[in-house]
Amino acid sequence: MAVSSVTSEAILFFERGGIGKSMLFADFEAILDGMVGVPEYAGREMRGAYCVVNGRLKVKALVLFLIDFDADGMADHTWNVPLRHLAEHGGPGPDMGAGPIRLACRSQCPVAWHQDQLWDPSMKPGANDFVAARDLLRRRGAKMGLEVDEDLPPDGEVPTLAGQVPTVRPVREEGDPERVRLARTIKELRLRIHTLETGQKEELARLRYARQQKEEILSAQLEKVLTQFKTLKSQNTALREQNDSLKAQAEALRGSLEEQARSLEEQAGRDAARGSRLERLTEQYKLNLEQRLDEERARLAGEIHSREMDVLNRDEVIGQLRAEIADLKRDHLQVAHSGASKMLEKLEDLGLSFIAFHPGAGHVSVGAGQIADYMNNPQAFAARKCLVTEDHYRAWLAHYENPVCQVAVGPEQTPCGKRVIRVDVPNQFKPGVSDCNSNRCPHCRSDSSIDNVLRFR
Repeated sequence: MAVSSVTSEAILFFERGGIGKSMLFADFEAILDGMVGVPEYAGREMRGAYCVVNGRLKVKALVLFLIDFDADGMADHTWNVPLRHLAEHGGPGPDMGAGPIRLACRSQCPVAWHQDQLWDPSMKPGANDFVAARDLLRRRGAKMGLEVDEDLPPDGEVPTLAGQVPTVRPVREEGDPERVRLARTIKELRLRIHTLETGQKEELARLRYARQQKEEILSAQLEKVLTQFKTLKSQNTALREQNDSLKAQAEALRGSLEEQARSLEEQAGRDAARGSRLERLTEQYKLNLEQRLDEERARLAGEIHSREMDVLNRDEVIGQLRAEIADLKRDHLQVAHSGASKMLEKLEDLGLSFIAFHPGAGHVSVGAGQIADYMNNPQAFAARKCLVTEDHYRAWLAHYENPVCQVAVGPEQTPCGKRVIRVDVPNQFKPGVSDCNSNRCPHCRSDSSIDNVLRFR
């Protein structure tokens, strides 16, 4: 059978209902260079497919990539996925008419740090992305401008020279085609299972990351509420003490008044002529006492109110000063980093990429706009790449560098220090469980299975 050396390159964009746009690779390069835009994809992240097609319009290699478009429909200028390199080094994929293709997707990416910029295909019956790409290229390949080898005979025919009798090929055994079909079916099922497992792991990691963030927010809110409760409780205690002091003063004044009233009554009994005058003096004294008590209460209430206002004013002044300090720091950082940002963007336009390695995250690609964030906190940047919180990543890193049992033993509550099995993936690490050996602590019972595993490692 004749083999064609003619190949073409095409780009397909997948939408929710199927393939929405197709073009030649040269047109896609014009989009990447910023010469033209795609207004219908403005502000969206699109799923694209780079296809290498032979002269029979059949796919030989496929790379499934992601690309962002801004609000004007222009492609992300920092996008730098090497499509041709990935297509040449992709893993085995399904048969799309010209034998098993070379496939590069999220589940099988030959370059690890480009894995986040790829996507996994859907292989469900009735919604198979491979079938959709195959049918569209077969139907519209010639209209798109893909090269077709006209010298090749139709599928299934063998060309012969003039006057030459075509040779009769030996008939293969009946089991051979069936084994080939079963082998390809098994490979497609394995690819589909691997794709589904990868999607489930990513979804589980995202849910675990969201749950951890929610727990941290709730813990911070609870701590804030407890602090406010303690403050209000202390203020309430102080007010009660002041109230008790006022009650004690009132009781003392009342006792003194009663004592004076008794003495006046005794004196009135001795001198009846002066009784009316004593009554008037008693009433006047009571009125004066009540007036003094009211004035004292008003004075204390005014002092309490003024102190509360002073506290509120002080909190407002502190908040304003903190906001001004934050603004000054932000302005200073913007001025300091503007020159560095321009230099980094110039280096990035020249084709340089910034790659950093972190345990658990592997080789991480850092864009020019992410350099400042990465330099401020590399651990937090790596934690986001691993879909865990920063505290979780730091706890895992300590375990990864020194995998020992952290169970407190002995009267001094020191860590056990026995070796445990190391967890290599951050989002599979459970603090308090993965770094503890329940079979060895607190009584250090021997566990032959763990000893054998550690000895083997």
